[in-house]
Amino acid sequence: MTVLQSCAAQVPLPADLTIHPGPLHAHWIATAQQKGFTVLARVKDRLHLALRCDRCGAVSVTRLYVLMKHQPLCRACLESARARRAVAAGLVYLGPDPDHPHYGLFRAACGHVLRRQFEIVDRVAGGETGLRCETCFAERERRIAARQGWTRIGPDPRGNLNYHLYRHHCGHTQRIARANLGWGQCDCAGCGESWTAKPSFLYLLGIQHNGMDLLKLGYSANPLRRRRHQLGLPKAAQVTLLRCVAMPTGHAACATEKRLHARLRRQHPEAVVPPEDYRGILKVVSEVYRPWLRAELERRLDCIGEAVRNGVAPGGSGKADVGPEGGSNEEAAC
Repeated sequence: MTVLQSCAAQVPLPADLTIHPGPLHAHWIATAQQKGFTVLARVKDRLHLALRCDRCGAVSVTRLYVLMKHQPLCRACLESARARRAVAAGLVYLGPDPDHPHYGLFRAACGHVLRRQFEIVDRVAGGETGLRCETCFAERERRIAARQGWTRIGPDPRGNLNYHLYRHHCGHTQRIARANLGWGQCDCAGCGESWTAKPSFLYLLGIQHNGMDLLKLGYSANPLRRRRHQLGLPKAAQVTLLRCVAMPTGHAACATEKRLHARLRRQHPEAVVPPEDYRGILKVVSEVYRPWLRAELERRLDCIGEAVRNGVAPGGSGKADVGPEGGSNEEAAC
């Protein structure tokens, strides 16, 4: 097989590269030329080559296996392309993230440094998506909250991007939907005067009508009124208030009920009664269960009642309210 001597003597190499003695095989050189590179020398050890990019002239080190089996990358060309795409996205490219090869560091027009995936920046440059600065976004959210009498503490402890955690001027902390806060539709569950701050209840109703047996789980400030006047039940229906759990606020009752229904739908989907089965009996379109789930529903209500008696505020946002999986303690216990 034809071999050639290293041409490192004719072409200067970076000072940090150590030339490894040995010939350059002709098929290595031919393969490199086909892939846009010129072989300069063997470096570091017998398995690495110094390649000069035919496009930009930069020298890089590539494993022999990569050259023969794959397309080598020119780091200088790659970084130049990233810088061009960053400009197209309205950013200044600062360099790759030293901790992750798929991320880069960029300076936004506001002056803040952003850490983004290169693929996301490519999409921004192509007009496929937008880009926002987390620092500026947090400051806007802080100003919006301040106008409504709230202080933004941080992201939602349950990980919902549509919610943030806020503290009211009275000291009460609460999860609030960002959209609701922006429109001022957010009453404090600690000092407010609406249903969110007033005591409420979780209830479990047993309903019998025309041979159908149903369970309705919900919340209300007045379960007795809810039982007859707000569910649209026929006068002939038999309704029994099976359980009632006092909750500190309507906000706590609403949040706890939503999480409880989500768990029940996920863990006992066969117990959920389709709305068409009780059409004409109830005005609601969800939160109705088969009678055989009663023991499980009562067990979960017992867990919630015990949590309330122990001072855990279901539906709130304090540290005592967070369970091992990011949910509330009473939810985790159930």
